[in-house]
Amino acid sequence: MRAVVIHAPKDLRIDNVPDPAPGANEVRVKIAAGGICGSDLHYYHHGGFGTVRIREPMALGHEISGTIAAVGSGVSHLSLGLRVAVNPSLPCGSCIHCREGMRNQCLDMRFMGSAMRMPHVQGGFREHVTVDASQALPIADSLSLGEAAMAEPLAVCLHAGRPVRCSASASSSPVAVRSAR
Repeated sequence: MRAVVIHAPKDLRIDNVPDPAPGANEVRVKIAAGGICGSDLHYYHHGGFGTVRIREPMALGHEISGTIAAVGSGVSHLSLGLRVAVNPSLPCGSCIHCREGMRNQCLDMRFMGSAMRMPHVQGGFREHVTVDASQALPIADSLSLGEAAMAEPLAVCLHAGRPVRCSASASSSPVAVRSAR
Protein backbone atom coordinates (compact mmCIF):
# COMPACT_ATOMS: atom_id res chain seq x y z
CA MET A 1 0.00 0.00 0.00
CA ARG A 2 1.26 3.49 -0.81
CA ALA A 3 1.65 6.28 1.74
CA VAL A 4 2.95 9.86 1.91
CA VAL A 5 5.96 9.50 4.24
CA ILE A 6 8.22 12.19 5.69
CA HIS A 7 11.84 11.03 6.17
CA ALA A 8 13.48 14.34 7.08
CA PRO A 9 12.86 18.04 6.44
CA LYS A 10 11.94 18.50 2.75
CA ASP A 11 12.28 14.73 2.16
CA LEU A 12 8.73 13.60 1.42
CA ARG A 13 8.27 10.31 -0.44
CA ILE A 14 5.58 7.96 -1.69
CA ASP A 15 6.57 4.72 0.06
CA ASN A 16 5.12 1.24 0.19
CA VAL A 17 4.04 0.50 3.76
CA PRO A 18 2.32 -2.46 5.48
CA ASP A 19 -1.46 -2.70 5.23
CA PRO A 20 -2.54 -4.57 8.37
CA ALA A 21 -5.86 -6.39 8.48
CA PRO A 22 -8.16 -5.09 11.20
CA GLY A 23 -7.98 -6.93 14.48
CA ALA A 24 -10.66 -7.20 17.12
CA ASN A 25 -12.60 -3.92 17.49
CA GLU A 26 -10.78 -2.36 14.52
CA VAL A 27 -11.78 -1.31 11.00
CA ARG A 28 -9.83 -0.61 7.83
CA VAL A 29 -10.81 2.64 6.14
CA LYS A 30 -10.15 3.28 2.45
CA ILE A 31 -9.02 6.91 2.51
CA ALA A 32 -10.91 9.21 0.14
CA ALA A 33 -9.96 12.71 1.31
CA GLY A 34 -7.46 14.44 3.56
CA GLY A 35 -6.54 17.92 4.64
CA ILE A 36 -3.01 19.26 5.09
CA CYS A 37 -2.59 20.63 8.63
CA GLY A 38 -0.06 23.16 9.83
CA SER A 39 1.69 20.36 11.73
CA ASP A 40 2.17 18.45 8.44
CA LEU A 41 3.78 21.58 7.00
CA HIS A 42 6.05 21.94 10.06
CA TYR A 43 7.20 18.33 9.66
CA TYR A 44 7.91 18.98 5.97
CA HIS A 45 9.69 22.34 6.31
CA HIS A 46 11.42 21.93 9.68
CA GLY A 47 11.30 18.24 10.58
CA GLY A 48 8.91 18.96 13.45
CA PHE A 49 7.80 21.70 15.80
CA GLY A 50 9.07 22.83 19.21
CA THR A 51 11.08 19.93 20.62
CA VAL A 52 9.17 17.31 18.59
CA ARG A 53 11.32 15.98 15.72
CA ILE A 54 11.06 13.26 13.11
CA ARG A 55 13.28 10.38 14.28
CA GLU A 56 12.02 7.74 11.86
CA PRO A 57 9.98 7.75 8.64
CA MET A 58 6.35 8.65 9.35
CA ALA A 59 3.19 8.80 7.25
CA LEU A 60 1.73 12.29 7.58
CA GLY A 61 -1.91 13.28 7.89
CA HIS A 62 -4.65 13.26 10.47
CA GLU A 63 -7.52 15.15 8.80
CA ILE A 64 -9.01 12.21 6.87
CA SER A 65 -12.19 10.49 5.76
CA GLY A 66 -13.15 7.49 3.69
CA THR A 67 -15.23 4.32 3.54
CA ILE A 68 -15.10 1.18 5.66
CA ALA A 69 -13.21 -1.46 3.65
CA ALA A 70 -12.93 -4.23 6.28
CA VAL A 71 -14.35 -4.87 9.74
CA GLY A 72 -12.64 -6.75 12.56
CA SER A 73 -14.32 -9.08 15.01
CA GLY A 74 -16.45 -7.46 17.68
CA VAL A 75 -17.50 -4.52 15.48
CA SER A 76 -21.25 -4.47 14.89
CA HIS A 77 -22.07 -0.77 14.49
CA LEU A 78 -20.00 -0.21 11.32
CA SER A 79 -20.39 -1.98 7.97
CA LEU A 80 -18.58 -2.29 4.65
CA GLY A 81 -18.98 0.78 2.45
CA LEU A 82 -20.09 3.07 5.29
CA ARG A 83 -18.72 6.61 4.85
CA VAL A 84 -16.79 7.87 7.88
CA ALA A 85 -14.69 10.70 9.24
CA VAL A 86 -11.68 9.42 11.17
CA ASN A 87 -10.96 10.82 14.63
CA PRO A 88 -7.14 10.96 14.68
CA SER A 89 -6.86 10.69 18.46
CA LEU A 90 -7.00 7.45 20.44
CA PRO A 91 -7.15 7.94 24.21
CA CYS A 92 -5.58 5.35 26.51
CA GLY A 93 -8.83 4.64 28.36
CA SER A 94 -7.12 4.14 31.71
CA CYS A 95 -5.67 7.46 32.92
CA ILE A 96 -7.57 9.62 35.41
CA HIS A 97 -9.05 11.85 32.68
CA CYS A 98 -10.25 8.90 30.59
CA ARG A 99 -11.80 7.28 33.67
CA GLU A 100 -13.63 10.55 34.44
CA GLY A 101 -15.03 10.71 30.89
CA MET A 102 -12.70 13.48 29.68
CA ARG A 103 -11.02 11.39 26.99
CA ASN A 104 -9.90 14.54 25.12
CA GLN A 105 -7.64 15.29 28.11
CA CYS A 106 -5.97 11.83 28.03
CA LEU A 107 -2.47 11.79 29.51
CA ASP A 108 -1.30 9.12 27.04
CA MET A 109 -3.11 10.07 23.82
CA ARG A 110 -2.02 8.43 20.57
CA PHE A 111 -2.48 10.91 17.72
CA MET A 112 -2.18 9.96 14.04
CA GLY A 113 0.72 11.52 12.16
CA SER A 114 2.57 12.49 15.34
CA ALA A 115 6.28 12.17 16.11
CA MET A 116 5.74 12.93 19.81
CA ARG A 117 6.41 9.32 20.78
CA MET A 118 8.66 6.51 19.61
CA PRO A 119 7.80 4.70 17.57
CA HIS A 120 5.92 7.51 15.84
CA VAL A 121 2.15 7.15 15.36
CA GLN A 122 1.70 6.74 11.61
CA GLY A 123 -0.69 9.14 9.91
CA GLY A 124 -3.56 8.76 7.50
CA PHE A 125 -2.11 9.88 4.16
CA ARG A 126 -2.22 6.26 3.01
CA GLU A 127 -4.45 4.28 0.73
CA HIS A 128 -5.95 2.55 3.79
CA VAL A 129 -5.67 3.03 7.52
CA THR A 130 -6.59 0.51 10.22
CA VAL A 131 -8.01 2.19 13.32
CA ASP A 132 -9.94 1.39 16.46
CA ALA A 133 -13.64 1.22 15.55
CA SER A 134 -14.32 4.09 17.99
CA GLN A 135 -12.29 6.37 15.69
CA ALA A 136 -14.51 5.79 12.63
CA LEU A 137 -17.47 8.16 12.84
CA PRO A 138 -20.33 7.70 10.35
CA ILE A 139 -21.24 10.81 8.37
CA ALA A 140 -24.52 12.05 6.91
CA ASP A 141 -25.30 11.28 3.27
CA SER A 142 -25.50 15.04 2.66
CA LEU A 143 -21.86 15.53 3.69
CA SER A 144 -19.09 15.03 1.12
CA LEU A 145 -16.00 13.04 2.07
CA GLY A 146 -13.96 16.23 1.54
CA GLU A 147 -16.14 18.04 4.07
CA ALA A 148 -15.90 15.08 6.45
CA ALA A 149 -12.08 15.31 6.35
CA MET A 150 -12.45 18.81 7.78
CA ALA A 151 -14.27 17.53 10.90
CA GLU A 152 -11.08 17.55 13.01
CA PRO A 153 -10.00 21.12 12.17
CA LEU A 154 -13.60 22.30 12.61
CA ALA A 155 -13.69 20.67 16.04
CA VAL A 156 -10.48 22.50 16.97
CA CYS A 157 -12.00 25.82 15.88
CA LEU A 158 -15.23 25.19 17.78
CA HIS A 159 -13.28 24.24 20.91
CA ALA A 160 -11.02 27.31 20.63
CA GLY A 161 -14.02 29.57 20.11
CA ARG A 162 -15.79 28.50 23.28
CA PRO A 163 -16.09 31.39 25.73
CA VAL A 164 -13.41 31.60 28.40
CA ARG A 165 -14.90 31.59 31.86
CA CYS A 166 -13.10 33.56 34.57
CA SER A 167 -14.38 33.35 38.11
CA ALA A 168 -14.89 36.57 40.08
CA SER A 169 -12.35 35.36 42.63
CA ALA A 170 -9.68 34.99 39.94
CA SER A 171 -9.95 38.54 38.71
CA SER A 172 -12.23 41.48 39.20
CA SER A 173 -10.70 43.34 36.26
CA PRO A 174 -11.66 42.98 32.59
CA VAL A 175 -9.42 40.63 30.60
CA ALA A 176 -8.01 41.59 27.20
CA VAL A 177 -6.57 39.05 24.75
CA ARG A 178 -4.19 40.34 22.10
CA SER A 179 -2.58 38.56 19.18
CA ALA A 180 1.20 38.12 19.30
CA ARG A 181 1.57 39.04 15.63
